[in-house]
Amino acid sequence: MPITIAICDDCDEHSAELRRLLGNWAADKPFAVIIDEYASAENFLFQYPDNPCSLLLLDIEMKTINGMELARKLRADGDMLPIVFVTGYADYMNDGYEVEAMHYLLKPVDKDKLFAVLDRYVRKHSPETDIMLECDGRYLHVSPDMIIYCEAMGKKTDIHLSDGKTLRCAAGISSLAELLPDGFALCHRSYIVNLRFVRSIGKSEITLDGGGIIPVSRRLYKDINEKFIAYYTR
Repeated sequence: MPITIAICDDCDEHSAELRRLLGNWAADKPFAVIIDEYASAENFLFQYPDNPCSLLLLDIEMKTINGMELARKLRADGDMLPIVFVTGYADYMNDGYEVEAMHYLLKPVDKDKLFAVLDRYVRKHSPETDIMLECDGRYLHVSPDMIIYCEAMGKKTDIHLSDGKTLRCAAGISSLAELLPDGFALCHRSYIVNLRFVRSIGKSEITLDGGGIIPVSRRLYKDINEKFIAYYTR
């Protein structure tokens, strides 16, 4: 399965050097690596809905919208796209933590440090641990670990996240179930729950860690109860 790495930097020289390094890193990989380049945050934001990426290498000091503002916008939209800041300034490191950046690399970029970051990305963001969903007309990276439960809303699905946000996903509940990894269970024809957030299961309802309640159908009670027990005894 290919991965797409986006470079967003308004300096042609720096962007070309990153492309060269990425090409070297990708040369011996068993998967295809697609590299996209954007000369501004505005250009990235305009194209991102139709041209999503797997990882963003993002400069901070850019005109009009800087890299940190771009990262904050993505996070405000609920998008957990992995971001690596690549910049000549160390002053923004604390802001990088605020937007949950994956890493922070200083220019000129050290090849070994970049390769180590990319290798860590590949280990942690396999298809089983990172999913991309169409929400409100744009594609967002969503970590399954942040999903508490999913609720069918007609032909769409509301995804309730641990940070309090709710995303309206274009996929139906059945289609979404196929994308989610182990640890999620259908508890009702309109609900999928992440077992890590379940406090207890009753005959007709599930109590979540935060005190919320979602229904359990009689038909699925035995199956989800067994999955819940297995999840915490494996």
